[in-house]
Amino acid sequence: MYNINVSIDKELYRWAFEQYRQWNEAAQIARLRNAGKSQPGSAWEQYVDLFEFNQRVGFQRSVRQRAQKLADLDHYYIQIQKFEAWKRARGG
Repeated sequence: MYNINVSIDKELYRWAFEQYRQWNEAAQIARLRNAGKSQPGSAWEQYVDLFEFNQRVGFQRSVRQRAQKLADLDHYYIQIQKFEAWKRARGG
């Protein structure tokens, strides 16, 4: 059964909605700018525009998500260390 009482990170939701709005706006501007013209260098220009857009609005995890990711990585490395010790103890 699904838990319907999931809390939402409101800051992250607002940030994601703003990024979505900017993406739609950028896509509309690109469609208008490129309407009716097709030149060999335009694909490269579009790629550069996309890259710059991604750099400007890059995904940022919330503090809670970053803390969870670090905790998960710590747990993973502890498990790997235990596994390596287990292998060494058995001559592997």
